[in-house]
Amino acid sequence: MPITFEELQALARMLLERPIAFTVEDFVKKVEEWLNGQPEQLRDSFIGYFGPGGGKVVKRSELPRILREDPDFREKFIRFLAGG
Repeated sequence: MPITFEELQALARMLLERPIAFTVEDFVKKVEEWLNGQPEQLRDSFIGYFGPGGGKVVKRSELPRILREDPDFREKFIRFLAGG
């Protein structure tokens, strides 16, 4: 069964609360698992974060690569996803 968005949010919170117990790469793999469980037509839709000072959106299909390559986006996206 694919991972749900709510489970992804919980993993983001875990990554912020206990970064040693859960790596960024583990999180990115869960993002990939979540994306693979999405309907095909949603894979090219956009996802991102919004907050003070603006935000940024990317194609869902590009999210794992961007999370790996862009530490600023990664931090803000994880914080946004975790609700903080």
